[in-house]
Amino acid sequence: MAKKVVRVHFIDKSCKAVAIDSNTTAADLREMVIEKIGLKEDACFSLFEKKDEWERCLEPDEKPVDVMASWDKEKDKKKSTEEYMFMFKKKIFLKDDDREMEDPAAKDLIYKQAQHSVISSEYPCTVDDAIRLAGLQFQIVYGDHNPQFHVPKFLLPSLKDFVPKTLFSLKKPNEWEALILAKHETLVGKDPEDAKSEYLNIVKQWAYYGTTFYPPCKSVGNKLPSKYVIIGINYEGIRLLKKNKVRHCIFTFCHARPTLIVGEVLWPGGVGYSI
Repeated sequence: MAKKVVRVHFIDKSCKAVAIDSNTTAADLREMVIEKIGLKEDACFSLFEKKDEWERCLEPDEKPVDVMASWDKEKDKKKSTEEYMFMFKKKIFLKDDDREMEDPAAKDLIYKQAQHSVISSEYPCTVDDAIRLAGLQFQIVYGDHNPQFHVPKFLLPSLKDFVPKTLFSLKKPNEWEALILAKHETLVGKDPEDAKSEYLNIVKQWAYYGTTFYPPCKSVGNKLPSKYVIIGINYEGIRLLKKNKVRHCIFTFCHARPTLIVGEVLWPGGVGYSI
């Protein structure tokens, strides 16, 4: 049976090439990726279909070859320039993830996913935390401070990869760089793996860590238009948030109150939003 090479992407824009055929399922492809990257604690990781900003988790029995064929049809029909890909990443975030932290491959994937969520401002962040995290990221990427190389303008070309996008305009680029370099200089001797642990320990304290964000599908008794809100779900419950540059929580469901009604989040005052 003819084989086809597909690329499975990761959140840091790297990828792995895998040979599949028409009988290969998403579950098979997931196992191939897990073996290639040496991932041991894999229970909470999944394979996703991604089109630009839209994504969904593949069902285990789906055929990647069929999914790719649907991409080609959609491109031809819509004359689309959308980027289609398979992505492997963490799907389920549990409060107790000690075993994942002991698996270097899992820890690296989780760190990179958290870093992406920070830099894209998916997770709201203060300036102080942004500087701390950027210093740790610098240590992970470049190692110990070297006064010969880590000088003004060293970081400027890649500065946007270190600073959350909604905070970037709050300071001049050279100011951000100076603050990050100063923080990095205090981390001499810190092992990159320890820096990843510290980075994750900071991010895990945030209310939005591990949250998946969804737009509401429809609203009932529409006093707050659905285009202005977004639904966030993580292991602590469900949050209804204002959809703007900074995500402000306006309602939280945390297991106690009967606010879930047949797949809907009920906004106080009678407004319901479908998840």
